[in-house]
Amino acid sequence: MKKFFYAIAIVCLAAMAFSSCKKDEPKIQKRITMCGDQWDKYYFSYNADGSIKDVKRNPSNEAGWGGYERTWSFTWSGKVGTAKYVKEGEEKGNWVFTLGENGFLTKLENEWGDTWGFSYDGSGYLTKIVRVDKDNLVKSNCVWANGDLSKWSRFNDDGEQWKMQSFLADENVGGIFADACDKADVPRWVFELGMCGKPSKHLLDQAAWQGSESIAVHTYEKDADGFVTKVNKVYGTDDPEIYEYVWEKF
Repeated sequence: MKKFFYAIAIVCLAAMAFSSCKKDEPKIQKRITMCGDQWDKYYFSYNADGSIKDVKRNPSNEAGWGGYERTWSFTWSGKVGTAKYVKEGEEKGNWVFTLGENGFLTKLENEWGDTWGFSYDGSGYLTKIVRVDKDNLVKSNCVWANGDLSKWSRFNDDGEQWKMQSFLADENVGGIFADACDKADVPRWVFELGMCGKPSKHLLDQAAWQGSESIAVHTYEKDADGFVTKVNKVYGTDDPEIYEYVWEKF
């Protein structure tokens, strides 16, 4: 099995688990149950077939609704997942996740009708994100080299800007997406669940926008099985930006 989030069962074409058939299974199989930073933490639960069941953001004790600040509760029908989106106890509408033949997202629509389209190369790596609802306006391009995301772009008033990336020799055992989290306004948790194609084979080392002197350096903490539990992202002498992961065996 491939891209099982390098261990995560998300929705395969037959069983609708986003990750089967993409990469060889690691010796230890784990799937992500939490990821996030000091502001936002996302919690994941799964159906018996390994498909994603619920995504919950930030436990809350707010009077009147409690639970979590936001939740996405999935129902799957073939290659289409409909996630009921609830914010602060109020239903806001549905998010719709449409899979392609490769088991990865081809289209994502949120409760407002904002719609993203995703393209991949023959190996299952993400190459382009567009806004389908804006005449397929290109939002990001991705370039891969030797299985790692060597650069990706965003667009602003100055046109297309590229972020250049280098990688460590360390294998990306859990298939995290530290290098692909803020393209085209697609939520990071969608990437982290393995919905947007194969992850880089190795762990991200340094990243910088082309022409910028500001370089982000990444270091990692791992569990005994090599799965990343913490990413420290540092610009110069600044305090690190910390992103954490929790895994479970399955």
